[in-house]
Amino acid sequence: MALLLKFIAFPLYPVGLLTILGFVGLVLLFLNRRSGIYFILAAGLVLVTFSSVFVSRALSWGLEKDYLEKMDLPDGCSAIVVLGGGGTGFYPHKMFAEVNEAGDRIIHGARLYRLGVSPKVITTGRVVGGVKKGEKPEAEHNAMLLQELGVDTSSIIVEPLAQNTHEHAPYIAAIMDSLRLEKRIALVTSASHMRRATAVFKKNGFDVCPAPADFNFNRMHSTRITDILPSVHSLYRSTINLHEYYGLLGYKILGWI
Repeated sequence: MALLLKFIAFPLYPVGLLTILGFVGLVLLFLNRRSGIYFILAAGLVLVTFSSVFVSRALSWGLEKDYLEKMDLPDGCSAIVVLGGGGTGFYPHKMFAEVNEAGDRIIHGARLYRLGVSPKVITTGRVVGGVKKGEKPEAEHNAMLLQELGVDTSSIIVEPLAQNTHEHAPYIAAIMDSLRLEKRIALVTSASHMRRATAVFKKNGFDVCPAPADFNFNRMHSTRITDILPSVHSLYRSTINLHEYYGLLGYKILGWI
C-alpha cells in the first residue's frame, strides 16, 4: 500500500510533475507535434517556481506562522513527546546515533526536560526506511541521543510501533493510560509539522502544549539579489512543505483531524 501511494503521489510534487510534463513534451516533439514545446515550457515553469526562495518561504510561513512569536514554556505536562523524523537509520557500520535536518526535535526535547517541563520523555517511531533485520526503531535511536544530551534513562519511554503521524497519538495514549498519566503533553516536532500533529493528538483526547523546533521561516531574512536564482534547497523545502499541506488535506478528508 505504501509503495502504491508513492506512485500515486509522484505527480503531486515538483520533481514528479516536471518529470511527467518534460517526458510528455519530448514524446510529442519526437512525434513532430509542436504542442510538445508547451509541455516542456510548463515543466520549466514548475522547476523555476518551486525552486524560488520566495515560494518556499511563503509555503513555510503558511505552516509556521502560528508558532513564530515567542511561546511560553509548557507547564503541568505529564510528558514531553518527541515525534520521530529527526533521526537517521542506525546501521551496523555506525558507531554513534546521528540526526537529519529535523534533529532539532531531539535537542529541543532534551532542553525541555532539563528545564523541568516534565520528568518523562516519550520517543516514538518505527525503523527508518522500513523494517530490516537488526535495525533499531527510531524511537530507540532517539532515546540514545536523548541520553547523550543529559536525559536520565529512567525518564525515557520508548514507543517503537508508530510509522506515521496518525499512529503516534493512539499508541502514546495507550502508554499514558497504562501509566495512569494525564494526557497533557508538551508536543515536540518541526514547526511546519506542528499543525497536523497537534490536530491528530487533540482528536485523540490530548491536551497539547505545542513546543515547535526546526523552524525554516525567518522573519529576519534579508532579500538578496541572488534570491532571484533557482535554488536546490528551495526546491527541497517547497517539496517538504507541500507534503505537509497535502497531509493536512488528506487527514481532514479521512477524518483523522
